[in-house]
Amino acid sequence: MHDLQAKRGKTLINTKIKIVSGTALFIFILDLATKVWATKTLEGKESRSIIGNFLRLEFARNTGAAFSSFTGLTVVLTLLAIGAFATIIWYMPKISHPLWALGFGSLLGGISGNLADRLFRAPGFMQGGVVDWISLPNWPLFNVADSFIVTSVALMIFLSWREVPIRTVVSKDE
Repeated sequence: MHDLQAKRGKTLINTKIKIVSGTALFIFILDLATKVWATKTLEGKESRSIIGNFLRLEFARNTGAAFSSFTGLTVVLTLLAIGAFATIIWYMPKISHPLWALGFGSLLGGISGNLADRLFRAPGFMQGGVVDWISLPNWPLFNVADSFIVTSVALMIFLSWREVPIRTVVSKDE
């Protein structure tokens, strides 16, 4: 019976790792593709109205964080993102609930998208400006990665509020 439990547990962990990594990869690619599009289409041009003043497309490179906070601390923000990325990778095998796996995958994908900008875009390694291109009223410019970071945190808050465990503990008696 113990071998069956071990096999089931390993399969469960592998499934959740696939959810986290697959979600993260999808979001990373989507974010990268939209940033390539935004750079080619919007950079150096006037903002575009999509839905009146509610939704606009406007290009910017942000070396800080939301609302242009922490501008000039790009290296620190990059190191924090690397730390968050590494922590999620380390914690991934411990996740056993699919919604938590989805939340962590979305967070990892969003972090990866913005981290890639900070690592590889101008002006240089660990100092790059994050490409932002979506504008809503009274909100800082953002991108696809930012959207998934925010929604993943909202999902995690909801799961915590509902007391959904991240990890299912299998008793030795089963």
